[in-house]
Amino acid sequence: MIRGILAAAFLALFVSCGEEREEVFLIPYSPVAPSFEGLLSSSVWEAIPPVEGFHAPWNGLDDSTLFRCFVSDSLFFFRFDTRDSTLALKGDFSNEMDVEPEDRVEIFFSHPGELDTYVGAEMDPAGHTLDYKCSFYRQFDYSWDFSTLDYLHEIRPDGYSVAGAVTLEELSWFGIDMFEGVQMGVFRADFRPDGKVVWYSMKSTDDEKPDFHQPKVFFNARAERKSWFGMRGAVLSVEDLQTAPWPGIAARNGINTIGTHITPSQVLSFIQSDRGQAFLRECSDLGIDVEHQLHAMGDLLPRDLFEEDSTMFRMNREGRRVADHNCCPHSGKALGIIASNAARFAASLPATNHRYYYWLDDNSEPCFCPLCQDYSASDQALIIENRMLEAIRKVDPEATLAHLAYQETMEPPVKVIPSEGIFLEFAPIEREWDRPLTDLEAPGRKGRMSHRRVLELLDANLKVFPAETAVVLEYWLDVSLASGWRKPAVELPWRPDVFVADLGVYKDRGLRNVTSFAVYMDSTYFSVYPGEESLADYGTILGLCR
Repeated sequence: MIRGILAAAFLALFVSCGEEREEVFLIPYSPVAPSFEGLLSSSVWEAIPPVEGFHAPWNGLDDSTLFRCFVSDSLFFFRFDTRDSTLALKGDFSNEMDVEPEDRVEIFFSHPGELDTYVGAEMDPAGHTLDYKCSFYRQFDYSWDFSTLDYLHEIRPDGYSVAGAVTLEELSWFGIDMFEGVQMGVFRADFRPDGKVVWYSMKSTDDEKPDFHQPKVFFNARAERKSWFGMRGAVLSVEDLQTAPWPGIAARNGINTIGTHITPSQVLSFIQSDRGQAFLRECSDLGIDVEHQLHAMGDLLPRDLFEEDSTMFRMNREGRRVADHNCCPHSGKALGIIASNAARFAASLPATNHRYYYWLDDNSEPCFCPLCQDYSASDQALIIENRMLEAIRKVDPEATLAHLAYQETMEPPVKVIPSEGIFLEFAPIEREWDRPLTDLEAPGRKGRMSHRRVLELLDANLKVFPAETAVVLEYWLDVSLASGWRKPAVELPWRPDVFVADLGVYKDRGLRNVTSFAVYMDSTYFSVYPGEESLADYGTILGLCR
């Protein structure tokens, strides 16, 4: 068996009729290939649970070496992190055979099936490689070298790391298709001060004699394109979309969903323009879903209707009808107008994924009229959402509609039951983003809601709404929030470590759909801060999660 802690996301068991179970090491896939220059320091490795616990069956020893790997569309990436305070390296290195008496890590590749020809690379922590083609049994061709394999290396007081890549095209010359299946061997050689060497393998055997060049130390592996997070989104304002080439930005950074923003009328004006039509065509060509995340109530129930019938609008705590925000959810007339306008906008702004978002007003209290006063803000919102969904499904029978858990509606509804097709959208704006949600004692932004409370509310909402359809609306990429909603924009304070930890929180709860505000990432922002590292990390890490 493959030793060590193999995360469930990496190991699958395939059973076919009449055959024994076969362990397959699942290699995660990233739609984005990180830059080679920053590969050792790249945060993408944090998203990949390592294989640990290499074993030396001939010595009965275990090792703390960590191994990670993933593939992009064109490259196989690998990384070893090894503890070793007594490195054995040749000082007068002259040719590749000088790797043989050195500390090193090794990786072998072969096509599936019976082991015959395979290729191997043995890499020391100083940048030297012994690579070869080999036929079983031990027929080495040292004249053969990888033409595309390269790696970076780092020596530390307690050990060393290597991280590199080889093209899938070169591996295909040997009949290896990572997505169809491959045989791999992963090893480490540790030369001790007493002159002895310990040979560690990721897959152990019960042989008495050390020998990595045999079928039983190879294991079956396969790359898998499917990510845990099916939706990898970004929410952009109309100004962002008008001035920056976002379909291309999204595609090269592994983002597969763009949410337009802010109001229905603003977005409709953009979408009906030549630039908006070009945006839709580009997204379609690149396979990017387009949805519309909208502050909607002002368009759905225009404020000028207050003079016509004030009972459509909410009653404040003092008992007066006011036209400041939202509506009275127990006004049949108001609900009819809201639902009709929601359907009208849905017809003009269809979502390619059939997910619709018509949010109530921010920073506002609910209605306190006699009919509404016993209903929470969340219950009142759900009354409106249930009615809107009924109307929207007349123009899009597959439509689903968000219930936004945000500020006043963070508490789950109690009195009102969500209609089939209402999904949770969880937007924890009161949290902090320099500390992960796993830091339960973090007091939250301006001390208003601790991370412990954020997760309590998420769990409470997931008792009402299914996790599999829920959408996380986060702020990891939100330049507008980081800038205090004022321009000129500041550079995004990107924290990939927080992002990775947060994804673990959401994944553990079964949430599969993730998006983030990225507002203020417009042409001016990219001209001042031209790098896209945060976006690349965002799409790559989401893609790697299994």
